[in-house]
Amino acid sequence: MLHTKFSKLAEVFARLEKTASSLAMIDILADFFPKISPEEAKISAYLLRGELTPSYEGLEIGLADKMVIRAIALSQNSTNEKIESLFNKAGDLGSVIETLKVGDKGKGLTIKEVFEKLIEIAKLGGAGSQEKKVSCLADLISKASGEEARYIIRTILGTLRLGVGEMTFLYGLAKAFSGNPPSQDLPTGQAGLRRASKKNKEILEYAFNVISDLGEVAYAVSTKYADLRGLDANLRGKKIEEMIKKVEPKVGVPIRMMLSSRVEDLKEVQDHILGEVSVEDKYDGERIQAHIKKNRKIVLFSRRQENITHQYPDVISGLEKSFSGKEAIVEGEIVPFDEKSGKQVPFQVLMSRRRKHNIEEYVKKIPVKYFLFDLLYLDGHNFLGKSLEQRKTALKNSFAKSKIIEFAEGVITEDLSEIKKCFEDSIKRGNEGIMIKDYSGIYQAGSRGWLWIKFKKDYQKEIVDTFDLAVVGALYGAGRRAKTYGSLLVAAYNPKTNKYYSFTKIGTGFTDETLAQLPKMLDKYKLKEKSKLLETGMKSDVWFEPKIVVEISGAEITVSPVHTVAEDKIKTGGLALRFPRFLRWREDKSAEEATTVEEIYDIYKMGVKK
Repeated sequence: MLHTKFSKLAEVFARLEKTASSLAMIDILADFFPKISPEEAKISAYLLRGELTPSYEGLEIGLADKMVIRAIALSQNSTNEKIESLFNKAGDLGSVIETLKVGDKGKGLTIKEVFEKLIEIAKLGGAGSQEKKVSCLADLISKASGEEARYIIRTILGTLRLGVGEMTFLYGLAKAFSGNPPSQDLPTGQAGLRRASKKNKEILEYAFNVISDLGEVAYAVSTKYADLRGLDANLRGKKIEEMIKKVEPKVGVPIRMMLSSRVEDLKEVQDHILGEVSVEDKYDGERIQAHIKKNRKIVLFSRRQENITHQYPDVISGLEKSFSGKEAIVEGEIVPFDEKSGKQVPFQVLMSRRRKHNIEEYVKKIPVKYFLFDLLYLDGHNFLGKSLEQRKTALKNSFAKSKIIEFAEGVITEDLSEIKKCFEDSIKRGNEGIMIKDYSGIYQAGSRGWLWIKFKKDYQKEIVDTFDLAVVGALYGAGRRAKTYGSLLVAAYNPKTNKYYSFTKIGTGFTDETLAQLPKMLDKYKLKEKSKLLETGMKSDVWFEPKIVVEISGAEITVSPVHTVAEDKIKTGGLALRFPRFLRWREDKSAEEATTVEEIYDIYKMGVKK
């Protein structure tokens, strides 16, 4: 078995850190993975993303700057004051430890040794655990070289920031085990890369969408590759494809949620879906995937795959009483209600349920209903490839309605006038709009296509739409905003390039309370310079790593000389949103789930045609 030195992975980190090109990142990953064991491939998949486990497990190391300063001081026989002084000058504890260990080649730590020590540190708990964590970390970095220590410290603090997006990683993995040539050898750059690797990447993406674990995907592919190393690339690729397609959902492991496309006019629906559709209310709540295990334990996952089971004991109780099967994975929307009026209340109210303490108090303060709309797995059977009609039939046969558990309101029709009436009725019930779903369509985990279409009430106004955008920068405020940020620079995401493109700057819609919270919320993601993943012509007082997502509205999409959305298509500039207004934070979305550049360009084209 291979015992690859951690220094080799640190070299990969260093190469990735120096490039903003997704093509270069793909080649770096493709070169590295065939050289390591399947177990090391699994570990490296996590570490490359600055994680120790798949994100849904939520394992955190639990050490902040001050504790890491103590660990560095302990490992270097120095003082906390000296390390803190160096940190204040450098702004990065990873760089501090690397400078202190110049010339130290380390003890030859392996990838597995470093990973196991990081896991040990993360799992230490109970009385005196912080001191034990500091001691363990000090021991680890004392054995590391300067470069190794830099990346260990950044991993501990969550400041690795290599810029390896999920799709970039999957492309790299696909190239690693398919025998494709390096990107620079392809005849037409990125277009050539797409032709050569797209199919392989899509196969791996399917597996990732079902099991939500890049480490497991890397392990499975690497293991199969090792068994088939003697075969030619094409045959090897087919064998790996056969293996990946057998991936099945697991109860307790979140499936990446299916996404919808949007239309600006209901007449466009029939351009994309032929035949019957299920027209359902689009609720202004929190989309939740519920996993019911054979032992009747129930786990709730948010769309960011966070385990939020503890926040909704009322929903857990409702599901326990409602479900008549053995095990299942279902999806629905949790919506807050006013008990006296029976009407829905705004989404922001529901966010008060996101807490660690006083849960029972808020269960009474903010009662909810869970509107079920899909079933993905039932009693040992995978329903992802079954039609929506079959999934809904199984859903209604397996669950009973109750005070808390409901089924999403829906009508099955082909009639455009009936779809319009459903939309009007949904708005009267206090919803955002409607979802229009292909009644014969499968569940495309993690994918955005035309099997599901959303149509919101915003489309009936002059307002163009609402957008979920990543916060990437900020300008300091003046006047009553002097102690906070006056406006935020926000950007759309392009999964094809793994980059963010600035779209607008928002300064209206904030309450005084929201303004006061901005530094606390954002400063943990502050960067010394603009993110290498951001394209913009705007200047900013402060730059942020794309982590926080905000929902905004606006009046019109125009062409701008400083913003960069779809600038490759517009040519005379990028797209920008005029008169933007803050609506709410999207804590349920990651930056990689922000509105895409392609979506914004499609909306712009629709407006131009009008």
